[in-house]
Amino acid sequence: MGSLGSRDALLLLFLTLRLLLLSNVSRGQDSCSEEESGVEIFSKKVSANFQFKLKESLYFVSNVSALTTYRALPSESLTISTVSLRDGLSCKPCLRINISVNATGLPRLRGFVVRGLELSENTFHSFRIIKKKGSKIEDLWEVTYDCWRVTSGQYISVTLFTQPNYGLSVNKMYYISNRDAKPDFHYKHKAEEKKFEISVPDGPDVYVRLCYQANICEDLESSSKKLINSSKNASLSYEHLLPCLCIEAFYTYRDSKREKKCPFLEHPEPYIEELLQVSVREIDYHSNTMSVRFESPCPVKPTVTVCRKQNGRCVTEHKAIMKEHGKEYYFKSTDSDHHLCFKFSLLNRAHIKCPDWSDRLWNMDLKIQLFDVLLAISSEIPASFSAAICRQNQQTGDCDLQSIIYNVSRQHQNGSQDLQLSLPRPRIGHCIKVWRSDVRVSHPYLLCSFDFSHKHLGLLALVTSLVIFTLILIVYIIYQRTWKIFTAPLWRRTILLVYSPDSAEYKTLICAFADFLQSILGCEVILDLWDMNTVSQIGMVPWFYQKRELVSQRKGKVMIVWTRRSKTMYDQWKKRQISSLGCKDPTNLFGAAVSCLEKDFGVHHGHENLVDYTMVYFEGLCEKKDIPKCFRKISRYHLFKDLCRLVSHLQDTTCLSPPCLIKAVAKYLMKKLISSEKRRGLQHHVDICKKRLDEDVSR
Repeated sequence: MGSLGSRDALLLLFLTLRLLLLSNVSRGQDSCSEEESGVEIFSKKVSANFQFKLKESLYFVSNVSALTTYRALPSESLTISTVSLRDGLSCKPCLRINISVNATGLPRLRGFVVRGLELSENTFHSFRIIKKKGSKIEDLWEVTYDCWRVTSGQYISVTLFTQPNYGLSVNKMYYISNRDAKPDFHYKHKAEEKKFEISVPDGPDVYVRLCYQANICEDLESSSKKLINSSKNASLSYEHLLPCLCIEAFYTYRDSKREKKCPFLEHPEPYIEELLQVSVREIDYHSNTMSVRFESPCPVKPTVTVCRKQNGRCVTEHKAIMKEHGKEYYFKSTDSDHHLCFKFSLLNRAHIKCPDWSDRLWNMDLKIQLFDVLLAISSEIPASFSAAICRQNQQTGDCDLQSIIYNVSRQHQNGSQDLQLSLPRPRIGHCIKVWRSDVRVSHPYLLCSFDFSHKHLGLLALVTSLVIFTLILIVYIIYQRTWKIFTAPLWRRTILLVYSPDSAEYKTLICAFADFLQSILGCEVILDLWDMNTVSQIGMVPWFYQKRELVSQRKGKVMIVWTRRSKTMYDQWKKRQISSLGCKDPTNLFGAAVSCLEKDFGVHHGHENLVDYTMVYFEGLCEKKDIPKCFRKISRYHLFKDLCRLVSHLQDTTCLSPPCLIKAVAKYLMKKLISSEKRRGLQHHVDICKKRLDEDVSR
């Protein structure tokens, strides 16, 4: 009995192994049958619709003829497909070649020559099929060649010729797909454009697409697959950048294996917030229940809580009990309020979703009476409400109750009157807190308008302070302006002094007069005696042109100080005898000035341009008759008799401006400068020059 049992056990083990082997063989056959042709090939077979002779060659043969120009046969004359050749338990790819040629017009056609080259392996294969003599055939010649064993993942070049060669041929390139191969691809992410640039290396055409990786890679609604090859790139756009966004590539033939790359799965944190935002749907409210759906393209499960918006934050509401049903999250016994929100948390990221409605199912109105406050509450649904006086707590952000709780309720839907609730009038700094008390979660409302009177007083005090400050500022500005008026000259004219070099004493007088104009009248004086370095460098005439232009730009005056000596020099200048004056001064300003001002004076051109010129003369050094007629239209001032009029002229005022106050100040300053010490010093220099002039006349 024992030996029999051992044999039965060995027999059972043998049968089990046999069944496993047969199942493996069956699976191998099934895998062959899943190839593109759907047939199994056990041996090589060639068929034709005529009797033929077949000659194969595994090495390169020369061209069938010396023709160098070929015409193309129709594309359907040569058909290439892949079948499976089972070698033992494995399947090998095999190339099937179908020939179908219409021989009309080819009366001496004997057969065909087929040459094939496996490019990457550099493997050559050819065969020649010739019709036997005496074999009859219709116009359509058909041949099926099974089969040429090839290597997966290779390109095959197949060319068909006629025999004899009529100069007709057709060539086709065919790719032997590898069922186990996955396409390779490269991508470049352009985040600012929300797209991927996809490229593939040399090889067969490839489909690429974007998808969200869940249990399977699901297509994006906004993107579709694209066909690319090695010579082109594909651009795939997306709308939302989620951590499970992947790129998938596969060959164009059936059941191709797929290559997938998910660039953001390893570091999903930066994209979680957008994932939560995309996945959360609108909030719904029904029968005191708020619910929301979470439909995520990615296989994630967030933590969901309820929070209440308060002072710019969303504080977790611990009273709310969250429940989950499939993809829906909800909590019951709550008020319909846009302050109550759902908070979704995942990987230290959070997204808060609040209702988009702003109207409540109930509303209230406040009426302040003499000794109390009346609340009128209107509700669309049966509900209960509570109210109390409270004081805000700055540390916790809540409003601490300071009185008993007052309650009121509506039991029926069809109630038309508002609910009335009377509370004591709160003190300043207190609020009234109102909330719905028949539900577990409700957002309280605070009425703190009682502080408005206090706030109005503060606002009034602030406005009063601003008005007082503004008045003080205006008074201060007026004071500063008035002080400047009384302490500073009201004009600043640029004056170019022109004089005749009468004597050394006269030059001293000119310098004193220039100092008087500058220090007392506040003018900017240009005098050659004060700028001798520049005059010696560039010369008198260029210097005068330069300063004359400066005075014109600044709207100043050219002031000519006239004397009897000036009249003599002018008369001689008119006769072009200025060199015979006997003046040794190489920087003779008067001669240079008269030459440059000839155009402005209009001596030769018959016009006058004398607006910018002023002439002054000192008493005792010149008389009115000493001034030439061509200069008598220039404003002339007799010093010191016309000093006040000269000041007004330099100030350039009219009867309407400046205002009366400024005019009064100007008169005060003029009286002051007339009696000033510098005016008396200037008079002293005039007396010296007058004495020198009398001495010259007596000689």
